[in-house]
Amino acid sequence: MFSQVGDKVIDAEARIFSEAKAALTAAFPTIFVTGEKVSAPPSFPAVSIVEISNSSYTRSQTEESKEHHASVAYEIECFSDLKTGRKSQCRAIAGVADAVMLGLNFTRNMLSPVGNAQADIARYVGRYTAVISEDGMLYRR
Repeated sequence: MFSQVGDKVIDAEARIFSEAKAALTAAFPTIFVTGEKVSAPPSFPAVSIVEISNSSYTRSQTEESKEHHASVAYEIECFSDLKTGRKSQCRAIAGVADAVMLGLNFTRNMLSPVGNAQADIARYVGRYTAVISEDGMLYRR
């Protein structure tokens, strides 16, 4: 799943996850944050931050197929089970995550409420894309 530069993988997932988690736990001290896709989080509020794609950015690839950049995509899912205000809490969580991703130079491709298997759980999903260089710089497309 990773783009590779010679023997070096272009990968900033740990840094992106850490920055998002720090901002989210500062804003919501009891939030459950995971780097894996979950259908039913173990506690609420919750958010998952998952790299869903990492592929070669062919515009900067050399004739020898050496990669200098990778195109990455992330999906962020926010969950709330509050009796009242769960949609508002999801929006607030999504707002913090969105600010982090835009601050890192990602482009938001989508951020919207989506249905959930359990009607008493609100869920928002956001998708973000960027191009990352071999030295870790993130660029909007």
